[in-house]
Amino acid sequence: MLRHKIALASGGMFDALDRFWGRRDLASKYPELLFHIYSAVRASVPLMETALRRATELAASDPVAAGVAEYLAHHIPEELHHDEWLLDDILALSASGKSALGASREAVLRRLPPASAAAMVGSLYYWVIHIHPLAFLGYAAVIEGHPPSETYLEEVQRRTGLPPEGFRTYLKHARLDPHHSREMDEVIDRLPLTPDHTSLLGVVAFQTIHHLTALFEGLAGTASPATPAIEAKP
Repeated sequence: MLRHKIALASGGMFDALDRFWGRRDLASKYPELLFHIYSAVRASVPLMETALRRATELAASDPVAAGVAEYLAHHIPEELHHDEWLLDDILALSASGKSALGASREAVLRRLPPASAAAMVGSLYYWVIHIHPLAFLGYAAVIEGHPPSETYLEEVQRRTGLPPEGFRTYLKHARLDPHHSREMDEVIDRLPLTPDHTSLLGVVAFQTIHHLTALFEGLAGTASPATPAIEAKP
């Protein structure tokens, strides 16, 4: 049911991605995409740790929270250092002369993140702390649900002439995210969800799509695409 809701609500987000991946100036804009994604991913592990603490607090009397805590305790180690992967890719592009984002980690870290990334992550803290830690799964179902394929990423790399080192994180997620999505779906299916829990998952997923659409719209700009995008996904 959650996947069906996400599919119905994701049209605008995928349209913005299609327009971004089809930009004639994609080679110069791709590092910006990595920075936008990094701005959200750097908060992923702290956010999951917050959700785990809250789920653990509730677990004794809340079987849904207990299931979320078990999932997060297993999943957090799998997500460690993904922000560093993205920084490495950004710096590889800078070293090749293909990015103006900064030649050092410090330069990238000093840059102000996009407001859409802060709004997306900040609102999720609210849902997790003040409503229920299950909210994290509504967010992650969107974030990890539609990775681009390895074939598509390799085509983008060839088309743009960007160094392959700038695609390492995306390629890793092309391999990892389908497994993570299946695992998460299995966890959600096992949880004894009430209608309120189901509504929470849907609301958080829709809100995440809204913020990602704003983020990708900003990247897509108004440039007309040079070629149709194929399998364009976050």
